[in-house]
Amino acid sequence: LFKIVSRRNDGVIVTSLADGKTQFVSGRTNLFSSLDNITIYTSDEPVLLKEVLTAIKKNETSKAVPDVKNDAELKAWMEVILPSYDKEKVHVSDMKKLAKWYTLLNEKNLIEELTSEKKTEEKQEESEEKKADEQEKETSSKEATQEADKSKAKEAKHASAIKEPKIQRKVMQR
Repeated sequence: LFKIVSRRNDGVIVTSLADGKTQFVSGRTNLFSSLDNITIYTSDEPVLLKEVLTAIKKNETSKAVPDVKNDAELKAWMEVILPSYDKEKVHVSDMKKLAKWYTLLNEKNLIEELTSEKKTEEKQEESEEKKADEQEKETSSKEATQEADKSKAKEAKHASAIKEPKIQRKVMQR
């Protein structure tokens, strides 16, 4: 697991959560998946990894993270954490990875950061929706003003078109 420090056009600069080393990773030869994009299959809809990590954190007092070498314990742990997980699609190797990731993220106190980001993102989405609504109102009022200006311009143009022939006739009559 890595934490993105900054982005560049050709890759990202990351810091390893395991050893703290910072390095550049090329986007041309490596694929990246953020924790926001990872889901776990369930019998219904896939569940975001953030939600699963939050559930693990809540149940940590009653059911500790098992040893990754014991497959039976991992399966029992997964039943407690996410009872509706798809038993055909979620393999023991996925459970091991989940347990390792949770342990690493919890040691670095990043579980709270991930869940607070979720709340922050929801607030940001709400504020973006409000801004979009305000912009729509401004746009519609600007459009109404522009339409009124266009109609005035048409009237003025029509009025000047009527006057022009009269002027031309007078000039021709002289």
